[in-house]
Amino acid sequence: MYAVNKTQEQYPWWAGNARFIDLSNTFIVAHVAQAALIMLWAGAFTLFELAVYSPDAPMYSQGLILLPHLATQGWGVGSGGTLDHTFPMFAIGVIHIVAAGVLAGGAFFHRTRLAPSLAAESGRAAKFHFEWDDPKQLGLILGHHLVILGLGALLLVIKAMAFGGLYDPNLGDVRLVTAPTLDFGTIFSYRTHLFDVNNLEDLVGGHIYVAVLLVLGGAWHILVPPFNWVRQRFLFSGDGILAYSLFGIALAGFAASYYCGFNTLAYPTEFYGPPLALKSALLPSYYDPSGAMESGYSSRTWLANAHFYLAFFFLQGGLWHYQRAMGFDPSKTFANWRQNVAAMSDSPALAYQNPVHAKPQPLLQVCYEAPQVETPPLLVMEQAFSDFLYRPSQGVEQPSLATANGVQKTLYQTHYQAHRQRFYQAPGSVEGKARFGYGSPQRRMYEPPRVPQGSLNYPSPLSAVVYEPSHNHNHDAQLASAETAAPLVESGT
Repeated sequence: MYAVNKTQEQYPWWAGNARFIDLSNTFIVAHVAQAALIMLWAGAFTLFELAVYSPDAPMYSQGLILLPHLATQGWGVGSGGTLDHTFPMFAIGVIHIVAAGVLAGGAFFHRTRLAPSLAAESGRAAKFHFEWDDPKQLGLILGHHLVILGLGALLLVIKAMAFGGLYDPNLGDVRLVTAPTLDFGTIFSYRTHLFDVNNLEDLVGGHIYVAVLLVLGGAWHILVPPFNWVRQRFLFSGDGILAYSLFGIALAGFAASYYCGFNTLAYPTEFYGPPLALKSALLPSYYDPSGAMESGYSSRTWLANAHFYLAFFFLQGGLWHYQRAMGFDPSKTFANWRQNVAAMSDSPALAYQNPVHAKPQPLLQVCYEAPQVETPPLLVMEQAFSDFLYRPSQGVEQPSLATANGVQKTLYQTHYQAHRQRFYQAPGSVEGKARFGYGSPQRRMYEPPRVPQGSLNYPSPLSAVVYEPSHNHNHDAQLASAETAAPLVESGT
């Protein structure tokens, strides 16, 4: 995945999750261990806040963030929002610590008893093996996540309707919500003023709708694979799935910050302090316009600002991974930028040519070499046509041995043709010239000299001379005496 493929070499060393990008079981181990750490933090900090809690001061003035949540759900709270019993909160903290141990044991089991990739396992374990480019399997895993979230929303509904109820800021006491709002029109009307809910019936009814939608949506994703238009428009890769997850967390963080900052039903003033105002500036922040806190910040201020900025950075992380999933690598862009800056720093006097000139002009302050015009070659077949600026193109010709063999200049070019009847072809034959690649007689290999007609003054050719052997007088005299002596010998005999 660079971000779209599956190789982890393209990730930096600090991208720890890239180590098991192709190991589905190790991926589960990391997530279960992360859930164990979250559970441990929640339980340990609940016990820590109980240890430092003082009933003599308001809860929101003591910098507590977990006890107000438990008090809003009605655990150990009496009339007027006073904390009468701390044992339920202590038990919840211990349960979270025990749950952290169970999750840690599950991570250890997956780490030691199963293969790093569930593809090597059999049975139900292999069912949860996934590939980042497998939309069907990713939809199956998404469906299970949605079902678990829906069951969590139903737990809040059951707590509000059957197990102790919730704290009602309008009454100042804990009560059961026996008639939650199920009218779709009433719940749907909150789409334009979502943070203005002011009664527990509407709040619990909205959680019922959310729970039903999450369970049904999870069942849909488990049973039905993604449609083709979903596969075409969504990014199914490691960075793409991570980007969508970070977008969802950012949306939940912004919603929590707005609820905490402005809503006094889900975040009662008895536990969180007075509502806040949002100051929009270069760095937006929530502040308390009433000045209830003489020094420090209320629990509402801490939570609203923390959720807002955590959501902001989650959003930036989602955008980062989304552009990586799209194929854009910012590290390469940054490297090119650094290289260009280094090049400019080495030659600070670097200037650019004036674009007004139609042709490049050699300027002294320009760090470019003036164009060099090469002399044209003598052979017609060797005319280069790559330089279109100073001479016209000679046209596209057949590939030559110079291109095939990497030779810059080749005087002759031969096209071999098998000929079994003759070993040697007379050079005067036209057929032989064409066969051995010298070209047809009509095509000239050499350009004629470009000299005006009649300006050549060649010497006249020599007349034909017939050469005779030279005369040797001694030799001629011997031949003559021999010829006169021969008849005498013949007559004497």
